[in-house]
Amino acid sequence: MNIPDTFYLNDGKWNWAAISTISNSFLVFVLVIVTLWYARQVQKQTGFMKKDRIDKEIDKLVKKLYSKTEDDNIFRKEDPYNGIGDDKKYRYEIDKKERYRFWDEIKQNKYLGPEYLRLEIDTYIKNSQYGGGHDGDKAHKAAKTKLLEVTKKRYLELQDELEGKTWIIKKCIEVKTWIIEKCSKVKTKLSLFREKSS
Repeated sequence: MNIPDTFYLNDGKWNWAAISTISNSFLVFVLVIVTLWYARQVQKQTGFMKKDRIDKEIDKLVKKLYSKTEDDNIFRKEDPYNGIGDDKKYRYEIDKKERYRFWDEIKQNKYLGPEYLRLEIDTYIKNSQYGGGHDGDKAHKAAKTKLLEVTKKRYLELQDELEGKTWIIKKCIEVKTWIIEKCSKVKTKLSLFREKSS
């Protein structure tokens, strides 16, 4: 039996069951190709969106915290009686404005970071307020150390993500699994068609 004979019944009429099965198989194949193309486009767009968010998190949150790790004015406990420099009262007011501006920007952009970073930012801000005596100073130093550790950890995570070490691998595995599922469905349909036509 050759291929043209598949399209005809014994009495010379069209075999619509065979024609519909073949056309359905072809359409499924086209649908799989179009779906793969669409999934790839969505994956690219998702990648661009994720990279934009990472860039924003780096610029507005992590980089600011990471670059100021050695700045004693930014990471100091509030104390209006302990200014820096000769004219302590005047210098304290200037330092306070700079510090408030910095931490206001951090508060506004902390939503960009993961939960553990947001928690440490909140803990640090709470412990950097004036008061608490000697125990307050210990809590402030501990909160500062923890915030700097968490900031460095997040910086390294973002660096890995930008280099493509994490999310690209996950996406490739997801797409590969999806392709295997679709191909197995098409293979099953083709084998059923072959059984019916035999």
